[in-house]
Amino acid sequence: MKRRIIVTVTFLAGLYYFLVFLLPPRIGGAPDSAGAYAATAARAGLAEPEVLYSGAREGGTPRILRLAPGRRPGAVAVGPSPWRRDDYRGAERPQWVAPDRLYYIGLGWDDRTPRVCLARWRDGAWRPEPRAVLDRGEPGTADSSGVTWVSVLAPTAGEQLWRAWCVGRQGETGRVGYATSTDGVRWERAALAADAPHGGSIESVSVWRSGGTITGVIVERAAAAGTPLAVAAVDGASGRLGPLSAVHLVAPSGDALAPLQVLDARVSEGGPAPVYATLLVTCTRPDGRREVRTATLTLGPPYVASLAPRPLREAGNRGRSTLLNDVRGRIDDLVVVVGAFAVGLGLVSLAQVHGKRVFRRRQGWAESSVFFVAAAAMATTTIYTRLRPDADDWGSRTYQMLFAGLFQPLGSSMFSLLAAYLVSAAYRAFRVRNLESTLMAASAALIMLGQVPIGNLLTQWLPPPVQIPTVMAWVLFVTNNAVVRAVNFGIFVGAMATALRVWLSLDRAALRDVT
Repeated sequence: MKRRIIVTVTFLAGLYYFLVFLLPPRIGGAPDSAGAYAATAARAGLAEPEVLYSGAREGGTPRILRLAPGRRPGAVAVGPSPWRRDDYRGAERPQWVAPDRLYYIGLGWDDRTPRVCLARWRDGAWRPEPRAVLDRGEPGTADSSGVTWVSVLAPTAGEQLWRAWCVGRQGETGRVGYATSTDGVRWERAALAADAPHGGSIESVSVWRSGGTITGVIVERAAAAGTPLAVAAVDGASGRLGPLSAVHLVAPSGDALAPLQVLDARVSEGGPAPVYATLLVTCTRPDGRREVRTATLTLGPPYVASLAPRPLREAGNRGRSTLLNDVRGRIDDLVVVVGAFAVGLGLVSLAQVHGKRVFRRRQGWAESSVFFVAAAAMATTTIYTRLRPDADDWGSRTYQMLFAGLFQPLGSSMFSLLAAYLVSAAYRAFRVRNLESTLMAASAALIMLGQVPIGNLLTQWLPPPVQIPTVMAWVLFVTNNAVVRAVNFGIFVGAMATALRVWLSLDRAALRDVT
């Protein structure tokens, strides 16, 4: 009976996790079922203007989608490609620039680092360039973590420079940077254009020409109280944004957006007074999904942005749930409970083994006594600190001494001893005797050099695509991931084959062990 219960439970648990591995959480659904955001108005030689916006399925990669009159929404305008490094993991936040350019943010294969990419309108479709036009900055700069938003102004008659205002990130903080270009492809960073006025982070910036002046509107995720929208005049020579004027955001009466949250805003077009500009604004719904709305910005100060009563594009229909992930939490909790019983049985077994050794004074009984003392001390102090987590007394100090002062150093010492054996094994494995061992040794040397400053120093004079850190990142995140996934798949298939032998009573030795 016990064998049947164990086989049945393990079979059902294994079947569940096997189906979770094979099936997605949801099947079908719109390509923007996770939300629509970051829109731009575009014409690009079309008979009628259309809106390009960002969208993604739940758990999927972001793509730039099309929304045009008479067309079914959700057609892909620009999507990620395994052949392009800089939007390998997604394309989002587009800005159409007349007459045939679309700037957007690509998520690179190196840990989804955002950078500015360019697509051109050719043969009735958007054709992305193979490389980003503006990458992240050097370590320590305002855009060292990537560029998450871009707003470009094309030169007018009598001008020669393309100008771009970008939201660069340093960690979680976003600031507006300024860059110039003679062709819109090769950009040169000029200066920091604006910082967050309330000590928070700037999420988006959009500039447009209004008469003979350049104006910008920003969206801030503020650390202090303040409106998320602000307007400023832009210095045409330096690119800096002047003093920011707050924008009062007005939602339609009875709007379902509560509380109202604005994530980004882009100018669709300028307008005559009293309309200053038309904005495409991303708002969040109560369920957390994003939608795009139009807003009319009236001339000020005070500036007022009035949201349209209906969204221009809301999140698409969600796919049908496979019901597997809906119960994932309960199944995981059940596995944790079973694991806790297994740990308890292991402690009982250890107590029996060491207890017999102590009572009978067999060889090694002193070490067995230390086991009981250590287990009792750690159990007592751990329970005490869990019952009184805020206490600063002898119990918490004893727990810190045992855990941080004794247990962790012992673990570090054990791993240090293992490192010596690893170095010895690596020396034997990396001896260059054939092509395979040569490739392994070269890959190991490349990964190690890419992780330390000397690797950057050796090749910093080369173009960025062939520098050691860049090549190391490609080997580590692309080729290594492919190999690891293949190996893991083989292990998974082997584990399933072994489990099936047990479940179908073909492996008698394993069945004797569980009984």
